[in-house]
Amino acid sequence: MLTTEQKILAAICHGGIFFGAPIIIPLIVMLISKDDYVKTQAKEALMFQILIILSLIASGILTIIFIGIIGIIGFSIAGIVFPIIAIVNVLNGKDYSYPVSSKWARNI
Repeated sequence: MLTTEQKILAAICHGGIFFGAPIIIPLIVMLISKDDYVKTQAKEALMFQILIILSLIASGILTIIFIGIIGIIGFSIAGIVFPIIAIVNVLNGKDYSYPVSSKWARNI
C-alpha cells in the first residue's frame, strides 16, 4: 500500500510541466528520494519530458518546411494530456508508465 507522501511526490514529478520545471522537479525528487516507487515515477516523468522537449525542438526546426507545425501541435497536446493521466493514476495508487518512454526509463 502506497503512502500519501509517495503518491504526492510521484504526482509532483509528473506535474513538473505545469510548475514550469519539467526536467528539474523529477530530477531533484529522483536524487533525494529513497523510495523505489517514487524514484521509478520520477524516472518515467523525466524521460517523458526530455523526449517531449526534444520532439518539440525537432518539430520547431521542421517548421521551415511546414510539417513541423503538425508535430508541435501533437507533441504539445501529448505533453499536457499524458502527465494529467499519469497524475490521476499515481494518486489512485497505480504504477504508471508512459506509452513511449517507459522502456528506457525502467532500464535506467
